[in-house]
Amino acid sequence: MTTGEFAGKAVLVTGAASGLGQAASIRFAMEGARLCLVDLDESGLAATADAINKAGGFSVSFSGDLGRQANCAAAVAAAMDAFGRLDVLCNVAGMLRMHKLADIAVVDWERLLSANLSAPMYMMQAAMPHLIVAKGNVINVVSTAAFLGQAYMAPYGATKAALLSLTRSFAMEFMHEPVRINALAPGGMLTPMATGLTIPDGLALDLVGRYMGIRPPSEIEDIVAPLMFLASDRAKSVHGACYTADNGITSG
Repeated sequence: MTTGEFAGKAVLVTGAASGLGQAASIRFAMEGARLCLVDLDESGLAATADAINKAGGFSVSFSGDLGRQANCAAAVAAAMDAFGRLDVLCNVAGMLRMHKLADIAVVDWERLLSANLSAPMYMMQAAMPHLIVAKGNVINVVSTAAFLGQAYMAPYGATKAALLSLTRSFAMEFMHEPVRINALAPGGMLTPMATGLTIPDGLALDLVGRYMGIRPPSEIEDIVAPLMFLASDRAKSVHGACYTADNGITSG
């Protein structure tokens, strides 16, 4: 597509094989962007690419473990090779698990750190020089878990709080550069990651219920909308911010 709000721009989306990443990628394409789709799930990437193609858009794909710095550099290189520029980086990919403290295995802790914190940091590190040239922006998807103590979600919440801190710290570090760095914090959302979550036996459900919210979970498209705003020139004064889209979970 050659028309739309993102016409002529190149966008890299991690977690593009499903859920929010997939929906955002398709919306970007419908608004004229060229996409670099990144995920571990090759079949999901193919489905997203097919949907973009049917919508008249164009994309390239990269599959790899983004917890490895070299893979993040290669993903950005794939976007630059294909498009010669990079305007938007959307760090959507993440991992969600529930654990009691006694049951947090080293491998689970390290996987959550890798997926939710190391990967977006490495992606920003690789992408930033190109984003500065393009006067582009970064959107890091965090969570209301960054603000709230959530029983049995301590490792997940810790990684999301740390990612929010990275977002704000890099926003300050690059204050003198023509780049914007922001975060988006959804609450409950009807994605495969959430609906497929395994709830361990023996949890105190009253504690879980404290962060489930009174209103229903958001539809994916309801979260795509603020993400698109943050990525757009309409948000040119928004830098170092965290937008919440949580149906009121953090309001009281």
